[in-house]
Amino acid sequence: MPNLRGPDERRRRLYMNVAISVVLYGAPVWGDVIARSKLLPALYRLQRTIAQRVISAYRTVSSNAALLLARLPPLKFMAMSRKRVYEFTKRSREDGSYSPETLKDIKEAEALRLCNEWRELLEKPNTPGEWTKLAIVPRLEAWMARDSGSSGMSYHLTQIFTGHGCFANFLRRIGKRRDASCDFCGEEDNAFHTMRECPYWDLERIRLRNTLELSREFTLGDVVEAIVESKANWKAFSAYVEEVMKDKEEEERRREREKRLPLIPTGMTAQSEGAVTTRW
Repeated sequence: MPNLRGPDERRRRLYMNVAISVVLYGAPVWGDVIARSKLLPALYRLQRTIAQRVISAYRTVSSNAALLLARLPPLKFMAMSRKRVYEFTKRSREDGSYSPETLKDIKEAEALRLCNEWRELLEKPNTPGEWTKLAIVPRLEAWMARDSGSSGMSYHLTQIFTGHGCFANFLRRIGKRRDASCDFCGEEDNAFHTMRECPYWDLERIRLRNTLELSREFTLGDVVEAIVESKANWKAFSAYVEEVMKDKEEEERRREREKRLPLIPTGMTAQSEGAVTTRW
């Protein structure tokens, strides 16, 4: 599944759900021991890869950020949640209190508990994915409940949400740029600068702020709060990001083409003996 021109998030999540269902088969039996299993690191590597594919992310994106954006809680939490749902359902059937409403209440309570456990893990200091976590963790329940059918992650949205993409500071970090200056204004370029500061897209940014009802000093968290509430807001922010990131990628391609071009003589003077003197 290529990051560009591949399936959208909804289709990618279909594959993800199949894989996760296989991994969690029988979780009501073994869910309470997975945290001590020697297989857990390998399962987490698999889960990180799946999450990165769902959100069309770079491989450098951390597990915390990838799982958050893919709305995929860590396997140990999911396994325990399934075990508790099974046990509660079994008890309610045995005592005669089972009903569809009871099952719904149990699942809602478990979803809330899972979010709280995941939030506690993500809020630990000095862990990867800070840019993504600061925006989403305070709004985790709303983020998990959003509809991926019309508000899915894309290649360019993921870059803004992770800081891993066509940003000069990231390209310098991976050895593709010598400096971190913005191609359009000269300031240090990162996801925050691109989203809110660079004057090159001021007009587009003003329209976005008006649509999402954002303040001048808005943050990515403010954006998340606005876009999870409205499909129209998600579409507006996605369109803004697509336009901005495509401009940046085109400029980066232009820079790469210039670096590959050979030196071209500015003029040539023929000598009487047939030799050529080149002026560079």
